[in-house]
Amino acid sequence: MSVQTTYAAAAVALEGQLFGDGPHDVRTMINQEASAEVPFGHGVKFEGSTEDLGALLPTAETSVIAGIVAHSHAYADDELGTTGVLPGATLNVLRKGKIWVAVEDGCAPGDRLWIRAVGAVAPEAIGQCNNADDSTDMVDCTNAGVFLTTAAAGGLAVLDVDFTNRPT
Repeated sequence: MSVQTTYAAAAVALEGQLFGDGPHDVRTMINQEASAEVPFGHGVKFEGSTEDLGALLPTAETSVIAGIVAHSHAYADDELGTTGVLPGATLNVLRKGKIWVAVEDGCAPGDRLWIRAVGAVAPEAIGQCNNADDSTDMVDCTNAGVFLTTAAAGGLAVLDVDFTNRPT
């Protein structure tokens, strides 16, 4: 009988995992993308249909962000694709609270939130969080989110958000 003697280091968190046990305002929405999956930890905008529950990935710097998609183990296999939640499936969208997100260019505590609306090539991904503007490709969410921890480019950081009283 063989015994395992080496172990891989566990990740600090999952992208889209809620942080801490404080209050979280999570709204149920529906992925209204025609074919795109919505990844955990990415921002989504209000879509406006489906009894006001529709959500889409941002499409322009003027998109009104509803919140950040929170991770859940409650999804059925037929609701998940290879990169996120499939079209037509329910999304848990964090409107207010703390969440782990992957940061495109890295961040430091106190950096403000920007969400990508236009993505050209990897590592750019629509809906991904960042700490700075990138020309006309980003939604300004500086009044709705602040990073609480440090992360290298592509790394995970804790983000504190409040989209519940964000001016449009």
